[in-house]
Amino acid sequence: MRKKRKQSVPLIIEEHPKEYDGYPFITLIQYRQEHILSIIDNYCDKEIRAFVLDMCAPAGINEELVISIAGDWYSNHKHDYPLSFEFSRRDVSSIVSPIYKKFNIDYVSRIIGPVYSFPMNTVEKIKRKRKKNIPVGVKITKNSIG
Repeated sequence: MRKKRKQSVPLIIEEHPKEYDGYPFITLIQYRQEHILSIIDNYCDKEIRAFVLDMCAPAGINEELVISIAGDWYSNHKHDYPLSFEFSRRDVSSIVSPIYKKFNIDYVSRIIGPVYSFPMNTVEKIKRKRKKNIPVGVKITKNSIG
């Protein structure tokens, strides 16, 4: 007998409610029936990468520092590059790395807040011209090269 393949539940992405007056860059992720406060770094078709704010205190990380840098990034560069680039630019990547988590999209059922997506997994193919050998008998002079 063949096993029935589990049908995945469609991911629900919602904006913040109108009465929400918190930070605009914070996102609530419902992962395996658990609600997680986070700031999404990057979203792709298989996973969500995010900085989990709920883990700041257990990891001994200054949550105000994370929110301050995230607020600055949100105001100035949210469409240019992921938040992780901003942490790296400010040389705090090693400090915030314990709260950086990946969430398998199959176990995320709902997202409330902004979702940032940057196409980082694409590889661009560069076309190069083939080198052509100069035929034997062709004389090259300084004036013939343009």
